[in-house]
Amino acid sequence: MIFGRILAATDGSEVALRAVELAARLAAREGAELVVTTVVPVPTHIALAGNLNPRVLHNYVEKLGKGYLAPALEVLAKHKVGSEIKILMGPPAEAITTEVEALSPDLVVIGRGSRLEPGSFLLGSVSSRVAQHARAPVLLVP
Repeated sequence: MIFGRILAATDGSEVALRAVELAARLAAREGAELVVTTVVPVPTHIALAGNLNPRVLHNYVEKLGKGYLAPALEVLAKHKVGSEIKILMGPPAEAITTEVEALSPDLVVIGRGSRLEPGSFLLGSVSSRVAQHARAPVLLVP
């Protein structure tokens, strides 16, 4: 077994779903544990400064996260692959990189972002920042 644990990140976009599909096929072939995660981009400072009720914020993040994950769950069902599902909150690249550090996966699979992402010219895409900072091999799916 080459991969024991694979982390796939999705935002529900078409390229992210291709990444989830590839991760599902790899996990099935390798008998690997698959963790599929999504990030709801709520800046922590806004949540804290806005004095939001934690339950309201949690419900908001969970609702959006489930929406982002719905297409990925369909892909997993199609391939008959089980997975641990995680909904994270915060800046996407940082949240995914933190999750990589916590899980220590053997592989991270993420869709390669487009240059049309807001801020990508200045900051780079989420996928490129994850590839630069994650302490695990990262497979970028076009």
